[in-house]
Amino acid sequence: MTQFYQLNGAERLAVELAEELNHLGIHADILSMYTEDLYGVKEIKTSLLARGIRRVFFLGLRIHPPIISMIPAIVQLRNLLREEKYDIIETSNISPTVLAAWATWGQRTKHLVGLHCVYSKDRENSLYHRFWRFSVRCNSQIRFYGISNFVTGRWISYFNTSLSYCRTIYNGISREYFEVSSARSDVRQELEISDQGRIIIYVGRLVKEKGIDTLFEAVCPLLQENDCYLLYIGLSYLNVCGSDELVKLIKKKTEDAGVQKRVKFLGFRKDTARLMASSDILVHPAQTEGFGLVLVEAMATGLQVVSSNVDGIPEVLKETDSIMVPPDCPDTLRKAVLEVLQRTPEAMENAISKGRIRAEEFRVERRTKEMITLFENMLTGDF
Repeated sequence: MTQFYQLNGAERLAVELAEELNHLGIHADILSMYTEDLYGVKEIKTSLLARGIRRVFFLGLRIHPPIISMIPAIVQLRNLLREEKYDIIETSNISPTVLAAWATWGQRTKHLVGLHCVYSKDRENSLYHRFWRFSVRCNSQIRFYGISNFVTGRWISYFNTSLSYCRTIYNGISREYFEVSSARSDVRQELEISDQGRIIIYVGRLVKEKGIDTLFEAVCPLLQENDCYLLYIGLSYLNVCGSDELVKLIKKKTEDAGVQKRVKFLGFRKDTARLMASSDILVHPAQTEGFGLVLVEAMATGLQVVSSNVDGIPEVLKETDSIMVPPDCPDTLRKAVLEVLQRTPEAMENAISKGRIRAEEFRVERRTKEMITLFENMLTGDF
């Protein structure tokens, strides 16, 4: 159960898992809690069906539905699970998890919850979050998996549960990132970047918690002095207050500094893997990060990485030559970026090689295999 038309990591992982399961002959459908008439959804649904997803269902809720309207959706989901005789429903985000928690109560269908965020009662303790926790507690058959050991550990503390109810399954990335080829000349021509220009790339949501403002403050002095260009790949997030305003502020700062031609906001791109493979360094200065799919994607394409050292990131980047620094520190981040850009050819090649080796451990096939084992354990009562 996922809002498959969104571009976040959890939704991408859910869709990729459903595709892989169907490819292996395991029936997996996709369900959205919302309506089919949202912008672009019908086109994406058609694409999913063409890629092997057997069916796509909708519960018909509107965005940010009142709690009272969720009751008919729970009944509808409950009937769907019974009629289709599903063995397992997997959810990740809070609202779908609440619906599925009540819909599977007392039913044969098992409920698995993916934990993709770092939860803390200092942040996630509103009435909304309390109702979410209450809903999950009322269904003793629910089990959990975190996307890193850090996320799993924080969930055990946050939810006050035991490790026996939770596992860790690392994220996986699609084959595209391992197979893509560099197109440096074409990308530079397309984006009006000089032949010798160095490309610094950011990929992700354009929100404060990802450190996009820290990134600009850090690399701004390097743009003119070191012939660098900064690419922002991604969109501002409507559910995060102030994200649009933050992007506008950064754009104004580029104008004030006279570097607007060296900072490019490219929005959502379908050729992210190609852009990564054609860049010089990925910078990911997040304030919080349970895993960081983009880090593995970058390493798989042969891209060097500079990142913050928060939460689950050190797990992902271990045994690599990636540089990690504290978050919200532009000066330290600038030094790290400059250190990578000034690496000798030998040091750069070693860093790229170690990154590719580490990325191999996060292939989508590995994640699918571990998820299938988890499903089987749930059905046999071993988890």
